[in-house]
Amino acid sequence: MHITNGDCAGEMLKQLWPAHTVLPWRDALHDGPLLPSLEELSPLRAAFLAGLGWLTAEAMRESFQRRDAVLARYGEFEETVLWFEHDLYDQLQLLQLLHWFSTRPARLTLVQAATYLGPLQPEELAGFFPLRKAVSAAQLELGSHAWLAVCSEDPRALEPFLEPQAELPFLVAALLRYCEDYPWLEDGLTRTERTIAALRAQGLSGRGELFRAFSEQEAPLWMGDDTFFLHLEGRLRRETPWRWDATRRRFVLRPA
Repeated sequence: MHITNGDCAGEMLKQLWPAHTVLPWRDALHDGPLLPSLEELSPLRAAFLAGLGWLTAEAMRESFQRRDAVLARYGEFEETVLWFEHDLYDQLQLLQLLHWFSTRPARLTLVQAATYLGPLQPEELAGFFPLRKAVSAAQLELGSHAWLAVCSEDPRALEPFLEPQAELPFLVAALLRYCEDYPWLEDGLTRTERTIAALRAQGLSGRGELFRAFSEQEAPLWMGDDTFFLHLEGRLRRETPWRWDATRRRFVLRPA
């Protein structure tokens, strides 16, 4: 079984290995509610995403149920290969899966890509397969603990994971970007909101041109256009008493 971030890479994996099972992990975990337990979180995420208008509540719920049912069959497969990129979108998905597998015996391997998988040619994507490595106990432990920190109501739990982690080399940058989308101590704006405000101050106003300009400033790019448009509308703002101190890279409670 191959598990990857979405349909672009997933369709190529199906072309490369038609007899294999491919499971796209469709969820933008950087926005909305989170819980450690997949079983408890999936219906919560389905309701949240349906509330954004992407699918009906029933269709979204069924999509998550089908996804989780395939994952639950992991024991039927000789090997489960995780294919994930370096950006925030992928790294959060990877943490969720490492947490889930941390209590389940499986032959688990990992492709950690420092490039975007979706735009690759099939032969380029296939070249990553021999480079996959067995997921170590240290990776499972780190991934599980980091996922618990991401799901914590106290974001200070994330701070220990903002130091280099050899087992998951892309994790620190991804989690730092996640922290930066908390309201900042200086002005209460998130990094995304600050970037949008700066682009509008330059005279940009169209949704498409704002997204393109935003994308050029994000390295690696992690937010899709539909999610970005929701940020433009203020529909994904994280309501929290915590503020991100970008200078000291730590969280503090909002001053009274």
